[in-house]
This record gives sequence, C-alpha cells and structure tokens, in this order.
Amino acid sequence: MNCAITHVTRLAVVASLIVMSYSVTADVIFEEDFDSQPDFTSTMHTTDQSQKGAEGYKLPDGWTNLYQTTSWSPETGYPDKHATVEILAANADKTRNGTGKSMVNWRESSSPQWNSDGQLQVIFDTEYNEIYMEFWLSFSPNWAARTLENGGISKFARIGYHDGVGSPFDGARGGLGPVLFWDYNQNDYGQRNTFAFRGGPAGYNYYMDPSAEGVTNQSNFTNDTIGMAVGGGNPQVVDQVNGGFLADVDRYDFLNHDRLWGPAGHWTKVAFYVKMNSAPGVNDGLMMMWLNDERIKLETTVPWVGENPENKMVGWNFIALGGNDYFYPYPSDQRFEDWYSIDDLVVRTSIPEALLAEDTPSAPNPPTSINIQ
Repeated sequence: MNCAITHVTRLAVVASLIVMSYSVTADVIFEEDFDSQPDFTSTMHTTDQSQKGAEGYKLPDGWTNLYQTTSWSPETGYPDKHATVEILAANADKTRNGTGKSMVNWRESSSPQWNSDGQLQVIFDTEYNEIYMEFWLSFSPNWAARTLENGGISKFARIGYHDGVGSPFDGARGGLGPVLFWDYNQNDYGQRNTFAFRGGPAGYNYYMDPSAEGVTNQSNFTNDTIGMAVGGGNPQVVDQVNGGFLADVDRYDFLNHDRLWGPAGHWTKVAFYVKMNSAPGVNDGLMMMWLNDERIKLETTVPWVGENPENKMVGWNFIALGGNDYFYPYPSDQRFEDWYSIDDLVVRTSIPEALLAEDTPSAPNPPTSINIQ
C-alpha cells in the first residue's frame, strides 16, 4: 500500500515539473485526413512487399514507404477480399465524419505467426527532439475481440529514427532505433496496453530491457492508469458499456474490447508523445499516451539513445501507421477478415497546450450504450 502511494505521489510531482518545462508553442509538421488522396490500396499498383517512394513505387501523396504482406485481395486472386491497406472513396462509411476517406487496415486470420502486414510510413527531412502524434481510431462490426476473449495482437503505430541507409521497416537489421511501437492487444487478461521500447542510435542498443530501466511496456487500461492524469489525478476514460471511469474498475474485471473502444461506429482519439533523453545512456527520456485527451500513461526514465562508441545522439524522424498482426482465431481456409480505420492524423513537435492543463475536459465521446446488469 505504501509503495503504491509513494509511486503515485512521485508521478504527480514529476508530472507537474514536466508540465512547467514544456514550451507552449508547437508546430504541426504533418497532417493527414486522407480525403484528398487518390484511391489507393497496398496491392493496387504492385503486390511487392516493400514499396519505397524513392524507388519509384506509387504511394499515397506525402508518404514515404509502405510495407505489406496481403494474402487475399483482388490482385492476388480474391475479388471479394481486401488489401491490408485501403484509402478509398468507397469506404466513406469507415470515416470519422461519414464522408471522404480514411486509412482502413484489414487483418487476415491465418496461421499462428505475424501476418497481414500493412504499414504506411512517412520519414521527415528533419530530426526532432520531441514528437507528438494523434489520430482517431474505429473498429469493424465483426472485430474479432468483440466476441472472442483472445482477439489478437496488431501493431497500430510507431514513432522512431531511421538512419537513411538501412531498412526502414526492420530494426533488427540496424537501420532503425530508437523506436516506440504501440500494439492493440486483447488476451486472456482482457485489453492490454502494449508497447515495445527499442533503443538507439541505429546499430546499437536496439533491444533494451524496459524493466531494468524502470519502464512498463505492458499494463491494463484500468487501475494501472491511476495517477497518470496531468497533475497526478486519475484519467476519466469512460467505460463505454457500463458507464463510469475505467480507472475505478477492478484490475481482475475482464475488460473486453467494447468497454474500452465502444461499439461499431464509435471513434476514439489516441495520442502519443516521446522526448529524447538528454544524453546517451541517461535515463530521462519521456513517453506518454492519451485516450480522448485523458493521459493514461507516463514514463520518465526511458534511455531512448544508449551509450555508444560514437557518443551519438539522434532525433525522431519518422512515424508509421499500421503494421502486422499476430491473429489466427479462424483457420486460413475461412479467409476471415476484420478491419480498423484511422482518420485525422496530426503530428506536432510538442504536446498541445490544452493537454497540459490539470483541468483537461473529460473524454468527448459519451457512452453510446449502457447495460445495467
């Protein structure tokens, strides 16, 4: 009990110091609502896995690279199926406002391995000490985790550094690092907030040990969020089925998909922030996450760039949406697909000022269905 109180108190003090240290000015360095993009799918122009704009591949305007491993789409011989990435006028029903376009990623239930990759990436010309990224997220009516306890793992977002030489997709080959990965994950314990923390600079320290650095790479969306709001309070993230706030839910209460993400047609605002550590090997790098403008995660001891022979520091210079899926609830011969949609992406050089206020408004989306049991 005393340890928990001490931990929450420490977070509150650290959070207050962090808020005072931020600049209130922030530049938007990338925006994408997908509405003006030409129709595009990850297999429309080629079925190659690695598609780089610098090599002449046709990609969505303003984006740098795409990696895809679609098994079932019209171009691979399945006219009633989908490429892993779609940006189509025909998908207006999968947009936040019901018009225009969004990025729709289709998951394919196949063998027990990482499948159906669909990663869209933009690499910036400048390295940044801080990156804030937000987007809106919605899920298909048949999303597997609505009905299955084990709903799979899917990589949804990344922020990182690429050295301009090595692979922009595979960090183990030495061209990436540091990188933050965020995964969707529902398993036997319910919804899990899952991250991978990868170190740098590229070629060094890629596989850091988060626990050794005092960093939590997997937690729940309920009592693990206690004390994570700005100022050390509890985030007011709404239980979309039962009402109330998820920070008040018992940790042993199975939190399924709909309670966190809502029913089909519901949209959730997701945001991440990363800031480099002050010098190689110093454990003072930052990482934060928000849902509907409520901060639910704060890490203050991340050594994003570790000690290295060149004493080199780097900055963040890429973001990516989508990724591969560890997802196989149904056999391959059923060719089951579900999808998630991303809309209204904004990337900035620091946190929006409104998110630093201790009286941040509650989540903008009220519960859409309340079941009294």
